[in-house]
Amino acid sequence: MNIELQCCALFIIFTITVMFLREKKLDLMNRKLFFRAICACFACLIFDILSIVLINKSVLSGFNPLITRIVCKIYIMLLVMQGYFGYVYASTSLLPRDRKWAKNVRFISHLIFAVGEILMFVLPIGFEAKGRIVFSYGPSTSVAYLLSAIYILSTITTTIAYRKEMPGRRFVAMLLWQGIWLLAAAIQFAAPQLLLVGFASAFGMVILYIQLENPSEFIDGTTGLFTTNALSAYVRDKYKFGKRFSMFTAKIHYLTNYVDYNMERDAVMRTARALVALGPEPAFRIDDDTFCVVYEDTDRMFERAANIKMQKDNVTDLPANGTYLLIPDSLQMSGPDEFFRFLHTYLESEEEIMVANEDLVRDLREQTRARDMIEEALAEDRVEVFFQPFYNIREKRFNVAEALVRIRRKSGGIVPPVEFIPVAEENGQIIPLGIRIFEKVCIFLSGGKAQKYGLEQVEVNISAAQFDYENPSRFVFDYIEKYGIDPHLINLEITETAAAKNREIMIRNMNRLIDKGISFSLDDFGTGRSNIDYFVNMPVEIIKFDQTFTNGFFENEKTKHVLTGMVDIMHKMNMSVVVEGIETEDQAKAIMDMGVEFIQGYYYSKPVPADDFIAFLKENYQG
Repeated sequence: MNIELQCCALFIIFTITVMFLREKKLDLMNRKLFFRAICACFACLIFDILSIVLINKSVLSGFNPLITRIVCKIYIMLLVMQGYFGYVYASTSLLPRDRKWAKNVRFISHLIFAVGEILMFVLPIGFEAKGRIVFSYGPSTSVAYLLSAIYILSTITTTIAYRKEMPGRRFVAMLLWQGIWLLAAAIQFAAPQLLLVGFASAFGMVILYIQLENPSEFIDGTTGLFTTNALSAYVRDKYKFGKRFSMFTAKIHYLTNYVDYNMERDAVMRTARALVALGPEPAFRIDDDTFCVVYEDTDRMFERAANIKMQKDNVTDLPANGTYLLIPDSLQMSGPDEFFRFLHTYLESEEEIMVANEDLVRDLREQTRARDMIEEALAEDRVEVFFQPFYNIREKRFNVAEALVRIRRKSGGIVPPVEFIPVAEENGQIIPLGIRIFEKVCIFLSGGKAQKYGLEQVEVNISAAQFDYENPSRFVFDYIEKYGIDPHLINLEITETAAAKNREIMIRNMNRLIDKGISFSLDDFGTGRSNIDYFVNMPVEIIKFDQTFTNGFFENEKTKHVLTGMVDIMHKMNMSVVVEGIETEDQAKAIMDMGVEFIQGYYYSKPVPADDFIAFLKENYQG
């Protein structure tokens, strides 16, 4: 009998099924559908073998033909079911859940399957055996061939149509699975003695298991917990099918910078064991020192989180603390993208315990709106430069100005910087913003109007993010050359906080720019970790006192003495001093008496657009 390939395929499917059932797995819809497809394939192979045996017995030994016909019908019905389950496996994760047309497609596919199964059951079927050629025929078999072809082609079509929405590996695996099955059916149709369909379907399941459903890539090799990729798949699956879950996240914070490998590994392994001991819920290692567990029940999540915190509080031999982020209801977030943005944003909170609530979600959405607004403003060229002049006390004129970034709304209004600068610094958009502003300053200076009315230098802010790579000065050189700007017209402002983060890289890049004639100022002095050594070695020419420090000059006698002393020290180091935030005439007179070089503030001018700044310079120009 011609059942060798079917027996091999049956052994393969049995092996895969055992491995699939024994492995650690997540509750994902795709895995449920894959298991259903495995079961259909397993049953189909059994009845394929049984039908071949009974056909031979009926033809050669007179075995009851009715029983043989029933078994043959069950086989072809299972064959169609396997094709149908394959289509469902491919389409469920791809077709949108809320679109009417997608719902209609699902309904039609279910209807075709149900009608087809009924037709195969009621229509007549025959069978034949000629040596090693064993087959069934008749209307029932014709319906099976037609439906199998429909489901195979539908699966291939759906996979190709949604290829951009799936990883390349999944796309290839799905096409190989269905393509092999289709090729085997064509070969068997041309050469009936080659019963390849059953083996091809089993081989296709092997491809899916290895490429898509093998859980090894979802398991962290060190802890045995699920990985970040597994969490991503889990969360996206839950949101796609509208299933609510709760989650708590624990992050290890070491209390010392000197943590050796053994100590870190010990902390990680203790945390992993504690999470596994909590119960059967899936636990994930989502970063080197960050872990989470997901729950279907919110009360259980709070109970287990309290248990973990209690265990951590009892640990005294590791120099580490734990911080905890709890999300009682995943549906507080609109989808997986917002969920992961929430994690990324609030995992770094300094609070020991943070519970997701409407206020935090609302703040996150405001940040997201700000991010999108910045992106649109850059794309639509609604990023503008405003200028605020400095009053040169010694020369009694306005010869320096600071360039400040502004975003203009589509309606024409100006977005306050406080609404977008912190967000831009957090997500890296400050880099393209800074580059855009620098180019616009160069364009402004290339016209020469401001220089004609006494402008000698423009200060442009540089963010800490722009010194996080080896050569951020490249765009400065490019634009100075492109617009023919004298480098001495440019002064780059760095903040005290920025300089603290990556001092070596910053100084290296500053010196590259200084060699070309560009100067530097240290902005927001007084808000960071000020000390003498800190700015002594910084190659800056100007020190700017932050407004909060300036206010202290008028409100606190001690601050006044400190500020006066610092000015004296800076002058002895050949540095000039700018005092920001001067808003009244009395403040301006008091600062002038202190002996600084420049005053900046609303008393003289608020930041204004380029044309208004030119008008201001012209009005105050003394020739």
